Amino acid sequence: MRLIFTLLLVILSIIAASAHKNDKCPSSPYFDVAPSDITHAKDLSATELAFHEKYMKIAIDVAVKHNSKFAAAIVHKNGTLMCTGVNIGGSRMYHGEVKAIMNCTDLYKSATWEDHYMYTTGEPCPMCSAAIMWTKFQKVIFASYVSNMYCERCFNQLPMDSNEIFKLGYGINHNIVVIGGVMDNITDTFFPSVCNQAETGWGVTPLCQKGWSRDCPRPSRYFGN
Repeated sequence: MRLIFTLLLVILSIIAASAHKNDKCPSSPYFDVAPSDITHAKDLSATELAFHEKYMKIAIDVAVKHNSKFAAAIVHKNGTLMCTGVNIGGSRMYHGEVKAIMNCTDLYKSATWEDHYMYTTGEPCPMCSAAIMWTKFQKVIFASYVSNMYCERCFNQLPMDSNEIFKLGYGINHNIVVIGGVMDNITDTFFPSVCNQAETGWGVTPLCQKGWSRDCPRPSRYFGN
């Protein structure tokens, strides 16, 4: 009996020690950092806006030429167009941004693009955002916002703003400048409302916050002033 009692005390002490140890554990091994800063087109200077519109138009023209909604252009910071990409189906991984990166890699045999900008007709999804980070682009400039496509037009999207992904760049020591809404007045026409049209393959029932609209303020600065 004494042996059993002693064993019970040992087991209870182990359980207690384990529970005490777990009390000190964080809920996650990673820091929950704020989203990356994002500059909206309306906040750009006239010179900056004109520069980015020039190259966004290239991505838009590629999308129109291929009867696609999503296309991308990769441009050196000095204004040299490197290559383009467009989502024309096939693998669902072949989004416009991924195709552009693959095309540029084949052409120039470069694994990273530190001094280059990615222009894309739609805000990058989490997959494309990660690809843009891993390939070290300096800036990403997009037209239509995911929130407008998904919440307003019921267009199927992974419901996450790209700067929620770009904030994770600290894990690979790379931060990206994010600019949104450039020429979205044109690209938004690529995404007519498909609410109640799930049979099209594009439509979904969005789960969005009540009261949201594109007129609601969009945060820009998360760090600094």
